[in-house]
Amino acid sequence: MNTLPRRLLTLPLLALATTLMVASLPLWWPLTALLALVHPGARAAPRVMAFFTLYLLCESAGVLAAAWLWVRHPTHGPAFVEANYGLQSWWASTLKNGAERLFRLRFEVTGREAFNGAEAPLVLPRHSSMGDTVLPVVFFAMPTGYRLRYVLKRELLFDPCLDIVGQRLPNYFARRGAGATEREVAGVVSLLKDLPPHHGLLLYPEGTRFSKGKRQAVLARLREKGDREALARAEGWPGLLPPRPGGLRGVLAHNPGRDLLLLAHRGFEQSASFAQLFNGSWLDTTVKLHFWRVPFASIPQDPSAQAAFIYDLWDTMQAKLDAL
Repeated sequence: MNTLPRRLLTLPLLALATTLMVASLPLWWPLTALLALVHPGARAAPRVMAFFTLYLLCESAGVLAAAWLWVRHPTHGPAFVEANYGLQSWWASTLKNGAERLFRLRFEVTGREAFNGAEAPLVLPRHSSMGDTVLPVVFFAMPTGYRLRYVLKRELLFDPCLDIVGQRLPNYFARRGAGATEREVAGVVSLLKDLPPHHGLLLYPEGTRFSKGKRQAVLARLREKGDREALARAEGWPGLLPPRPGGLRGVLAHNPGRDLLLLAHRGFEQSASFAQLFNGSWLDTTVKLHFWRVPFASIPQDPSAQAAFIYDLWDTMQAKLDAL
């Protein structure tokens, strides 16, 4: 769907949903509290509904702030871009702080020494939940002042705030299911063009959120193909999906000398979908994050060696998850 028709649909729906959630709070709060008391599978229902309301309020406030920035910076120059990065940081930190309080989350971060470097790195996190998308911004980009260029799935354009602010910033919304097509890889690689020292790139190598069901489907496809080597590798990653090599190999091939920063984390595994939150999977959870750095000099430049290098990275990622 093109930009104008999409926004004519999503913006009114956002306004309607936000209004209904806030106006009906005196109704849904006691009902969900009662449901939490009588149904163990819904013990976090009022907290989830409160978080969803916070999300809608953040979205609505973000859209209004984005409109103000459009008027405030009529030339839409560097100051406009920086203001939108600030809006992105506010959005991510507000959702993180809200979830932290509502679900009594605790965050433990190790490996912060990996943040030290002359230039912003290329960031490669695991992806296990809708909740982990704010982690690189809150725990890496904001403390360091670095700016991250995101590779995002195109479906996120139906999120009004991400649609508006995300397209003002140097991000790329990739079409999933397109495989390693030249167009999609070229779109990802384009983010590396004229990369300032304080700008890095963020790419989710798995391409989608991890779940046990998705992992089993991947293993089944590899068995059907008879690819024993890839199957053996994937079976060694019980907490990960195999990395999709197309975009990542394109990034490595066109890497302008940047180190890699990898992020392993545990704590969000039982919340791959919104529905799973109702059972209390986030309540009193300790989310553990570990960062580590791979120097540019350690990255093979031979394309034939880069596939093995990517798999080695994922072996290390699984080992870090096991350690957490």
